[in-house]
Amino acid sequence: MVKFEENVDLSKLCTIKIGGVAKKVYFPENKEDIKELIKLSLDTDKKLIPIGVGSNIVFRDGVLDYIFVSTSNLKKLDISKEDGNFIITAETGVSFKTLVNIVKKYNLEGFENLSGIPASIGGAVVMNAGAYGTEIFDLVEEVEWIDNKGVSHISKKENISYGYRCTQFQNEGFVYKVKIKLKKSEKNISEIIKNHLLERNKKQPLDLPTSGSTFKNPEGISAGYLLEKAGLKGFRIGDIGFSEKHANFTVNYGKGTFKQLKNLLEIAERRVGDYFEINLEKEIRIVE
Repeated sequence: MVKFEENVDLSKLCTIKIGGVAKKVYFPENKEDIKELIKLSLDTDKKLIPIGVGSNIVFRDGVLDYIFVSTSNLKKLDISKEDGNFIITAETGVSFKTLVNIVKKYNLEGFENLSGIPASIGGAVVMNAGAYGTEIFDLVEEVEWIDNKGVSHISKKENISYGYRCTQFQNEGFVYKVKIKLKKSEKNISEIIKNHLLERNKKQPLDLPTSGSTFKNPEGISAGYLLEKAGLKGFRIGDIGFSEKHANFTVNYGKGTFKQLKNLLEIAERRVGDYFEINLEKEIRIVE
């Protein structure tokens, strides 16, 4: 039997701190637990929803009855060397903070642009998270995943479908383990990451609960630029608004609600559509 908790406050499982109550949240500890939960999802016809750090997911108010799966107990990792490179194999719940510590310890190159993203490795792979021109799939070697029927697969990067902020895993299966490759650097990686995080703190509202980047960047243009030009930088409805630091960051100023968030996003999509004839696509995942 997979461990679970009942009547869980979902606002504590997402970084913007809004949402209702989950009837149950499951805490798998191994691959067999995940397979059991996939079977439960099939048997009950309830959607399975993985939850990692919760930085790009938002839950509606009220009681939600899904197969919520926390990855917080899936944090095993292994470090090995292969042809002079470092191979890190991490379970889905391993956080980027943990990876940053490894990168700094061994002075490894390639991860520095991703260092400030509040994510788990599994969640990052599912959406092909990225920042400053680097995407996680620039580093991925292979992914071990379990499909929607409970069958395990190990797929090399070249056999995985992925693009800008999207992968096949958004609709197909559960990412269980990720293998990334990094190389030893001659640069001072710790110093680069330190400066990178200082710069990030200047530009992003990291002092407030936030869901991070709200919309994907349309091709050739920044969503933040479009939102700012549409007069939405600093715009808020109640306690939910677009940050005054970065127009594409949605923040919770205190007691924000899901309804306020939904209204905010609808206004943003409509304004940008009216002004620029561009349809914004959400980067955050909304669970209703």
